[in-house]
Amino acid sequence: MRPLVEHIQGSEHVLLDGIMGYEAQIAGVGDAFAGQRAKNTLVRLLKRRSLPDIARRRAEIVRYIQEEAGLPLRVVNGGGTGSVHTTRTETAVTEITVGSGFYSPTLFDNYQAFRYQPALGYAIEIVRRPQPQIYTCQGGGYTASGAVGLDKQPQPYLPEGARLDPMEGAGEVQTPVHYKGALALHPGDPIFMRHAKAGEVCERFTHLLLVQSGTIIDEVTTYRGDGKCFL
Repeated sequence: MRPLVEHIQGSEHVLLDGIMGYEAQIAGVGDAFAGQRAKNTLVRLLKRRSLPDIARRRAEIVRYIQEEAGLPLRVVNGGGTGSVHTTRTETAVTEITVGSGFYSPTLFDNYQAFRYQPALGYAIEIVRRPQPQIYTCQGGGYTASGAVGLDKQPQPYLPEGARLDPMEGAGEVQTPVHYKGALALHPGDPIFMRHAKAGEVCERFTHLLLVQSGTIIDEVTTYRGDGKCFL
Protein backbone atom coordinates (compact mmCIF):
# COMPACT_ATOMS: atom_id res chain seq x y z
CA MET A 1 0.00 0.00 0.00
CA ARG A 2 2.72 2.51 0.98
CA PRO A 3 4.65 2.33 -2.36
CA LEU A 4 1.41 2.78 -4.30
CA VAL A 5 0.33 5.80 -2.25
CA GLU A 6 3.78 7.36 -2.59
CA HIS A 7 3.70 6.78 -6.35
CA ILE A 8 0.31 8.50 -6.57
CA GLN A 9 1.60 11.40 -4.48
CA GLY A 10 4.45 11.87 -6.93
CA SER A 11 2.21 11.74 -9.98
CA GLU A 12 1.18 15.00 -11.58
CA HIS A 13 -2.05 13.74 -13.12
CA VAL A 14 -3.35 11.09 -10.68
CA LEU A 15 -5.51 11.79 -7.63
CA LEU A 16 -6.31 9.27 -4.88
CA ASP A 17 -10.03 9.83 -4.31
CA GLY A 18 -11.08 6.55 -2.69
CA ILE A 19 -10.16 2.97 -1.90
CA MET A 20 -12.05 -0.29 -2.22
CA GLY A 21 -11.68 -3.51 -0.27
CA TYR A 22 -13.61 -6.73 -0.83
CA GLU A 23 -13.55 -9.27 2.01
CA ALA A 24 -14.22 -12.26 -0.22
CA GLN A 25 -13.82 -14.79 2.59
CA ILE A 26 -16.88 -13.24 4.28
CA ALA A 27 -18.97 -11.84 1.45
CA GLY A 28 -18.36 -14.52 -1.14
CA VAL A 29 -18.52 -17.80 0.81
CA GLY A 30 -21.80 -19.46 1.72
CA ASP A 31 -22.18 -21.03 5.15
CA ALA A 32 -25.65 -22.58 5.09
CA PHE A 33 -25.54 -25.29 2.45
CA ALA A 34 -28.11 -28.03 2.87
CA GLY A 35 -26.57 -31.34 3.99
CA GLN A 36 -23.13 -29.82 4.70
CA ARG A 37 -23.29 -29.22 8.45
CA ALA A 38 -19.60 -29.82 9.13
CA LYS A 39 -18.47 -27.50 6.33
CA ASN A 40 -20.97 -24.81 7.36
CA THR A 41 -19.69 -24.90 10.95
CA LEU A 42 -16.08 -24.58 9.82
CA VAL A 43 -16.81 -21.70 7.43
CA ARG A 44 -18.71 -19.78 10.12
CA LEU A 45 -15.80 -20.24 12.52
CA LEU A 46 -13.30 -18.98 9.95
CA LYS A 47 -15.52 -15.97 9.22
CA ARG A 48 -15.72 -15.04 12.89
CA ARG A 49 -11.95 -15.30 13.26
CA SER A 50 -11.34 -13.22 10.14
CA LEU A 51 -13.66 -10.31 10.98
CA PRO A 52 -11.48 -8.52 13.58
CA ASP A 53 -8.43 -8.74 11.31
CA ILE A 54 -10.37 -7.25 8.37
CA ALA A 55 -11.61 -4.31 10.42
CA ARG A 56 -8.15 -3.67 11.91
CA ARG A 57 -6.37 -3.74 8.57
CA ARG A 58 -8.88 -1.47 6.87
CA ALA A 59 -8.77 1.07 9.71
CA GLU A 60 -4.95 1.09 9.62
CA ILE A 61 -4.92 1.64 5.85
CA VAL A 62 -7.37 4.53 6.08
CA ARG A 63 -5.44 6.08 8.97
CA TYR A 64 -2.15 5.84 7.06
CA ILE A 65 -3.57 7.42 3.89
CA GLN A 66 -5.38 10.25 5.62
CA GLU A 67 -3.13 11.03 8.59
CA GLU A 68 0.41 10.01 7.59
CA ALA A 69 0.19 10.58 3.84
CA GLY A 70 -2.20 13.51 4.26
CA LEU A 71 -4.54 12.45 1.46
CA PRO A 72 -8.26 12.93 2.16
CA LEU A 73 -10.42 10.03 1.04
CA ARG A 74 -13.86 10.79 -0.32
CA VAL A 75 -14.83 7.09 -0.56
CA VAL A 76 -13.90 4.02 1.49
CA ASN A 77 -15.77 1.16 -0.11
CA GLY A 78 -16.03 -2.25 1.48
CA GLY A 79 -17.98 -5.43 1.74
CA GLY A 80 -20.31 -7.32 -0.51
CA THR A 81 -23.81 -8.74 -0.31
CA GLY A 82 -22.79 -11.50 2.07
CA SER A 83 -21.04 -9.18 4.51
CA VAL A 84 -23.35 -6.16 4.75
CA HIS A 85 -24.17 -7.05 8.36
CA THR A 86 -20.51 -6.90 9.41
CA THR A 87 -18.99 -4.27 7.10
CA ARG A 88 -21.57 -1.72 8.21
CA THR A 89 -20.13 -1.78 11.75
CA GLU A 90 -16.75 -0.42 10.59
CA THR A 91 -16.50 3.33 11.16
CA ALA A 92 -13.87 3.71 8.43
CA VAL A 93 -16.26 2.51 5.71
CA THR A 94 -18.35 5.15 3.91
CA GLU A 95 -20.22 2.86 1.50
CA ILE A 96 -20.92 -0.85 1.08
CA THR A 97 -21.08 -2.70 -2.23
CA VAL A 98 -24.24 -4.80 -2.34
CA GLY A 99 -24.02 -6.22 -5.88
CA SER A 100 -26.61 -8.94 -6.47
CA GLY A 101 -28.12 -8.58 -3.02
CA PHE A 102 -31.15 -6.52 -3.92
CA TYR A 103 -32.24 -9.26 -6.33
CA SER A 104 -31.64 -12.04 -3.80
CA PRO A 105 -30.56 -14.71 -6.30
CA THR A 106 -30.12 -18.39 -5.42
CA LEU A 107 -26.45 -18.06 -4.44
CA PHE A 108 -27.52 -16.24 -1.30
CA ASP A 109 -29.90 -18.99 -0.25
CA ASN A 110 -26.74 -20.55 1.19
CA TYR A 111 -25.95 -17.69 3.60
CA GLN A 112 -27.00 -17.83 7.25
CA ALA A 113 -27.07 -14.04 7.73
CA PHE A 114 -28.79 -13.10 4.45
CA ARG A 115 -32.50 -13.60 3.82
CA TYR A 116 -34.39 -11.44 1.33
CA GLN A 117 -37.36 -12.27 -0.85
CA PRO A 118 -36.34 -13.17 -4.44
CA ALA A 119 -36.91 -10.12 -6.63
CA LEU A 120 -35.62 -11.03 -10.10
CA GLY A 121 -36.07 -13.97 -12.43
CA TYR A 122 -36.65 -14.93 -16.03
CA ALA A 123 -38.86 -17.33 -17.95
CA ILE A 124 -37.96 -20.04 -20.43
CA GLU A 125 -40.51 -21.52 -22.83
CA ILE A 126 -41.51 -25.19 -22.92
CA VAL A 127 -40.94 -26.45 -26.47
CA ARG A 128 -41.15 -30.23 -26.07
CA ARG A 129 -42.53 -32.86 -23.71
CA PRO A 130 -40.41 -35.97 -24.32
CA GLN A 131 -41.90 -37.80 -21.31
CA PRO A 132 -44.99 -37.20 -19.17
CA GLN A 133 -42.95 -35.59 -16.36
CA ILE A 134 -40.14 -33.97 -18.38
CA TYR A 135 -40.53 -30.60 -20.08
CA THR A 136 -37.76 -29.42 -22.38
CA CYS A 137 -37.39 -25.64 -22.52
CA GLN A 138 -35.53 -23.49 -25.00
CA GLY A 139 -32.23 -22.03 -23.77
CA GLY A 140 -31.97 -20.84 -20.20
CA GLY A 141 -28.41 -21.82 -19.30
CA TYR A 142 -27.34 -18.51 -17.80
CA THR A 143 -24.60 -19.76 -15.48
CA ALA A 144 -22.98 -17.40 -12.99
CA SER A 145 -19.30 -16.49 -12.88
CA GLY A 146 -16.83 -17.97 -10.43
CA ALA A 147 -15.76 -21.52 -9.65
CA VAL A 148 -17.84 -24.07 -11.55
CA GLY A 149 -20.41 -25.78 -9.34
CA LEU A 150 -24.08 -26.63 -9.01
CA ASP A 151 -24.65 -23.48 -6.97
CA LYS A 152 -23.79 -21.35 -10.03
CA GLN A 153 -26.62 -22.76 -12.12
CA PRO A 154 -30.03 -21.09 -12.39
CA GLN A 155 -32.82 -23.04 -10.71
CA PRO A 156 -36.54 -23.54 -11.48
CA TYR A 157 -38.69 -21.36 -9.23
CA LEU A 158 -42.23 -21.82 -10.53
CA PRO A 159 -44.15 -24.01 -10.73
CA GLU A 160 -43.21 -25.25 -7.27
CA GLY A 161 -41.59 -28.66 -7.32
CA ALA A 162 -39.90 -28.23 -10.71
CA ARG A 163 -36.24 -29.21 -10.82
CA LEU A 164 -33.38 -29.51 -13.28
CA ASP A 165 -32.23 -32.80 -14.75
CA PRO A 166 -29.15 -33.74 -12.67
CA MET A 167 -27.36 -35.15 -15.75
CA GLU A 168 -27.92 -32.10 -17.96
CA GLY A 169 -28.68 -29.02 -15.87
CA ALA A 170 -29.46 -25.69 -17.50
CA GLY A 171 -28.11 -25.48 -21.04
CA GLU A 172 -27.41 -22.78 -23.59
CA VAL A 173 -29.56 -24.66 -26.13
CA GLN A 174 -32.12 -26.48 -24.03
CA THR A 175 -33.05 -27.02 -20.39
CA PRO A 176 -34.96 -30.18 -19.40
CA VAL A 177 -37.15 -29.65 -16.34
CA HIS A 178 -38.68 -32.44 -14.24
CA TYR A 179 -42.11 -31.67 -12.83
CA LYS A 180 -44.64 -33.99 -11.15
CA GLY A 181 -47.07 -31.40 -9.78
CA ALA A 182 -50.76 -30.95 -10.39
CA LEU A 183 -50.41 -27.90 -12.65
CA ALA A 184 -50.98 -28.76 -16.32
CA LEU A 185 -48.04 -27.64 -18.45
CA HIS A 186 -47.98 -27.50 -22.25
CA PRO A 187 -45.61 -26.36 -25.01
CA GLY A 188 -45.58 -22.58 -25.04
CA ASP A 189 -46.00 -22.28 -21.27
CA PRO A 190 -43.23 -20.65 -19.22
CA ILE A 191 -41.02 -22.14 -16.53
CA PHE A 192 -39.86 -19.35 -14.23
CA MET A 193 -36.21 -19.49 -13.20
CA ARG A 194 -34.08 -17.85 -10.51
CA HIS A 195 -30.52 -16.96 -11.42
CA ALA A 196 -27.48 -17.53 -9.20
CA LYS A 197 -26.15 -13.95 -9.46
CA ALA A 198 -27.38 -10.73 -11.06
CA GLY A 199 -24.78 -10.29 -13.78
CA GLU A 200 -25.78 -13.09 -16.10
CA VAL A 201 -29.38 -11.89 -16.34
CA CYS A 202 -28.54 -8.24 -16.92
CA GLU A 203 -25.95 -9.17 -19.55
CA ARG A 204 -28.44 -11.35 -21.44
CA PHE A 205 -31.56 -9.19 -21.38
CA THR A 206 -32.05 -5.61 -22.53
CA HIS A 207 -34.98 -4.78 -20.23
CA LEU A 208 -36.35 -5.69 -16.82
CA LEU A 209 -40.08 -5.60 -16.15
CA LEU A 210 -41.07 -4.25 -12.74
CA VAL A 211 -44.03 -6.15 -11.28
CA GLN A 212 -46.17 -5.17 -8.32
CA SER A 213 -49.16 -7.20 -7.10
CA GLY A 214 -49.16 -9.20 -10.33
CA THR A 215 -49.17 -6.13 -12.58
CA ILE A 216 -46.34 -4.74 -14.73
CA ILE A 217 -45.89 -1.15 -13.53
CA ASP A 218 -42.70 -0.15 -15.33
CA GLU A 219 -39.94 -1.24 -17.68
CA VAL A 220 -36.27 -0.32 -17.21
CA THR A 221 -33.18 -0.93 -19.30
CA THR A 222 -30.12 -2.91 -18.29
CA TYR A 223 -26.60 -1.91 -19.32
CA ARG A 224 -27.09 -4.14 -22.36
CA GLY A 225 -30.35 -2.32 -23.08
CA ASP A 226 -28.48 0.97 -22.90
CA GLY A 227 -26.18 -0.28 -25.62
CA LYS A 228 -23.31 -1.21 -23.33
CA CYS A 229 -21.40 -4.49 -23.60
CA PHE A 230 -18.79 -5.02 -20.92
CA LEU A 231 -18.16 -8.78 -21.38
